[in-house]
Amino acid sequence: MQALRLLAVDGLDAPIAYYRNATVRAGQFVAHVEHVARALPRAAHVINLSENRYHFLLGWVAACLRDQVTLLPSGRTDDVLAGLRHQYPDHHTIDGESIERLLSQAPTSGSKTIPANWQLPAERIVAIAFTSGSTGDPTPHPKTWGSLFHNSRLAAAEVLGGPNRALVSTVPPQHMYGLEASLLSALTAQSVLFDDKPFYPADVRRALEAMTAPRVLVTTPAHLKVLADADIELPPLDRVVSATAPLPVELARRIETGWNTQLVEIYGCTEAGVMAHRRPAQTESWRTFAGGTMAAASGAAEYFAPQLGGAVPLQDVLELRGPTEFFMRGRTADMIKVAGKRASLQELTRQILSLPGVEDAVVFLPDTDARPAAAVVAPGLTAAAILRELRTRLDGVFVPRPLVIVDELPRNSVGKLRREELLGLLAKARA
Repeated sequence: MQALRLLAVDGLDAPIAYYRNATVRAGQFVAHVEHVARALPRAAHVINLSENRYHFLLGWVAACLRDQVTLLPSGRTDDVLAGLRHQYPDHHTIDGESIERLLSQAPTSGSKTIPANWQLPAERIVAIAFTSGSTGDPTPHPKTWGSLFHNSRLAAAEVLGGPNRALVSTVPPQHMYGLEASLLSALTAQSVLFDDKPFYPADVRRALEAMTAPRVLVTTPAHLKVLADADIELPPLDRVVSATAPLPVELARRIETGWNTQLVEIYGCTEAGVMAHRRPAQTESWRTFAGGTMAAASGAAEYFAPQLGGAVPLQDVLELRGPTEFFMRGRTADMIKVAGKRASLQELTRQILSLPGVEDAVVFLPDTDARPAAAVVAPGLTAAAILRELRTRLDGVFVPRPLVIVDELPRNSVGKLRREELLGLLAKARA
């Protein structure tokens, strides 16, 4: 049984994170983790709600050392967390406040060695991530240390630009993308974490300024649009990384030109983690990470990688050019049929976003057999004006009805939209 290190660094002086305006090095990190691990209560599972990335990382490694599986909820709403606590009664919860309280009592001197138990079998389940199933109930997906270890190293090598990158991320660490692409590489690829999760453009700039080059910004399309529209000057960026939703090519080119950087997009899912990447300003096609392959099975796509237990069926419609290159044509659930004609909700949304004056938009189905509806953020435009333009671009059966103008879309921390909240927007507009 292969054992993999929990901390793969060259020495105890290696920087791990920039925390509270100071650099934390590996020796101090080990001492912090050991202190937190001793304080954790006995339980089979832990819910780590820490938003500060250094706090989350401490809680993550401490849980691994105590053989506790970290639960990664699909959201932080009361109903989601209540369901998780009911499903996994043998658990405890940690958050930033509890970690910070423990750190105030931790030794100030760093560890002189990395303890021998700082390694785990590759097959050890260390986390459970969740997706919404067909019933809306969370579906668990166990994660082994081997899959997370190798995925995070692949992301560092092929997307972040290599080891020793300074990472600033706007994505929560509890999300699989945030976990593999912007957190675990501090353990597996000597990346250095900025501890906070900046939101506003000025906060992102200050976070990047606090880090030493080469810098990498890990974020989402929704956040990138906000940053680009703010027209804010950022310190030199080696890479910008995006995931969780399709990135418009126009925005990718705008980012690369305006910030003099490379923008790399990641394709992944909760079930498999990171799978492929591309530079959208240069190519439409995706390439799998080293060792990963795509194959067609019964009309659907499957992903294979050595670090995964077997084939992972995918919900996306892929056009394969070979085992390691493909085009993404949309999600299976994204394809709709109206009056015998087919279209993609993603493409319909893209058409609205391309209209001058539209800042944000989403097209969705209110009911299974309904026509598509749309919610649009477009200050200064009317729904009638947008619909007139759409009728010149779309088949009439796909023009959204209704189309409502809203102040903002209720996107979560990774830019995604919950169907229940979109239905709420329609109900409010009709009231």
